Amino acid sequence: MPGLPVRDPAGGQLLRPPAVRVEGVVKRFGSTTALAGVDLEVAEGMVFGLLGPNGAGKTTLVRILATLLEPDSGRAELLEHDVVTESARVRELLALTGQFAAVDELLTGRENLQMFGRLFGLSRAQAGRRASELLDRFELVEAADRTAKTYSGGMRRRLDLASSLLTQPRVLFLDEPTTGLDPRSRNEIWEIVRDLRREGTTILLTTQYLEEADQLADEIAVIDRGRVIAHGTGNELKDRVGGHILEVELTDERQRDEARAALLRIGCGQPEEDGRPDRLTLPAPRESLVLVEEAAAELRRAAIGVSEMGLRGPTLDDVFLQLTGQPPSENGRPESAVSVPGSPAKRSRRLWRPHALSLRDAESSVTDTAVVTMRNLRHFWRQPDLLIFSTIQPVMFVLLFVYVFSGAIGKALPPGVTYVDYLLPGIFVQSVTFRASQTAVGLSEDLRLGVIDRFRSMPMARSAVLVGRTTADLVRNILIIGLMIVVGYLVGFRFQAGVLPALGCVALIAAWGVALSWIFAFVSLVVRGAESAQTAGFVILFPLVFASSVFVPVSTLPSWLQPIAKASPVTLTADAARTLALTGGVPDSLGGALGWIAGIVAVFVPLSIWRYRRMS
Repeated sequence: MPGLPVRDPAGGQLLRPPAVRVEGVVKRFGSTTALAGVDLEVAEGMVFGLLGPNGAGKTTLVRILATLLEPDSGRAELLEHDVVTESARVRELLALTGQFAAVDELLTGRENLQMFGRLFGLSRAQAGRRASELLDRFELVEAADRTAKTYSGGMRRRLDLASSLLTQPRVLFLDEPTTGLDPRSRNEIWEIVRDLRREGTTILLTTQYLEEADQLADEIAVIDRGRVIAHGTGNELKDRVGGHILEVELTDERQRDEARAALLRIGCGQPEEDGRPDRLTLPAPRESLVLVEEAAAELRRAAIGVSEMGLRGPTLDDVFLQLTGQPPSENGRPESAVSVPGSPAKRSRRLWRPHALSLRDAESSVTDTAVVTMRNLRHFWRQPDLLIFSTIQPVMFVLLFVYVFSGAIGKALPPGVTYVDYLLPGIFVQSVTFRASQTAVGLSEDLRLGVIDRFRSMPMARSAVLVGRTTADLVRNILIIGLMIVVGYLVGFRFQAGVLPALGCVALIAAWGVALSWIFAFVSLVVRGAESAQTAGFVILFPLVFASSVFVPVSTLPSWLQPIAKASPVTLTADAARTLALTGGVPDSLGGALGWIAGIVAVFVPLSIWRYRRMS
């Protein structure tokens, strides 16, 4: 539907460029098509409603406009900036509130707003002031210092919307903002949308609640099967249906067919689809009380019980049903693409390549990374069960192996080396290795909650989310190693070679942990879901640790396993850490360990950032 007119909220033609322009946008996912050539224009300062059933393409279009997806063909602009070639500039102009409240449940309401404010480029003081203003505006002051996981659904939604308004965006995307809310919370969100409209914010609202579109939207487009099939004001769309609607509620749903036949006899049209078997909704042939009297008389003659009957004008529900052939769905399920025949269009995929940064960009990247790192460290501090789990398992290994197996294993050790001294550096490596899967679990949870989408739609460094996660994991690993050193000293372990070699031992193990974190960052972006990420971690890490020198010398392993164990990066790292801890000097396996670490980082850092940038 090219060339749709752009009008101001008063209905006149708008001469200035639209806030949003979409021309022939197509998006396919494999053999399915989500958008099949969408054309759309949205005037500045209006609320534009986008209606459609599940799978119609609404969310896909919003994700393209928010720079989270690239179209396969066509063009989309926001305030005259191309969403693909000028995506960084576009992210400075928009804010996105997705289908589900994308707030950090382990941060307080105030911390959420301060974090997002910093990522929007506000100074610490500005972010604090703006957070206080929004907490007051959205009636969250009393709950400001409680973690968001204690909030009700309506409170989370208000916090989510508040976080989109930290910098007063010119264009706001609201993707089904009231799905799942009670009527009171829904009305609160409606009032907020009206206030934003009065302040001049352009709002693109997707919804399946037709009353919501009727209440809020200046103009409405109906999208179905990836195409815009109607466009206009609410009244213009209702005029397309024409006439009046007769609604009849029966006292006995078993008489539905008889009631339908009786109403057809007085000239009513075929009833619309309705989820209630005791109700008939039919096009009325006349617009007068005479029709109601005739219908009542005919139903009385047929001995059909009626609890309620009335004549009304058409609603958006009727428009929706006429245009799409199905009633609106309000279950809040994510939409799915529509299968269509034909080969999908192919679009070249670019590997991520580093590019030159200005000093300002570099400073912003450092700030963004620091903000995300602190956010992830707060998670660690506020989940003591994770700290306990991170330490109790290696402590159990220490106690089990030292006090149960040391007698048997000690015979295979070099002269003068006790088993506890041999074991503890391996336990340090094992602890860091097993904890690496938590990187994937954390990122998977952020993906599930929509926090990653929020980050990706913001004007922040694209690598900050991943670097912030792995940096926080580095700090966590160092803390765990420190705690395990304390446990080791309690059972007799000692660093034999002095302070500097001991620090080298810890640094090497921490570097190994960073490399593994990048592997699992990539895993989380490929294998969706925390459970899948944990399973992948177990499959990768369990054999890697136990087929190594972490617990026993390689010489004690089966002969067929020894060549594999000797080449294992876990063995090389553990052996190098032992040498640094016990004898000092340059370990024989240090080059191999550093080679593995450097190779993993060189491969998985660009792969992870590329995958993060190309997520669909």
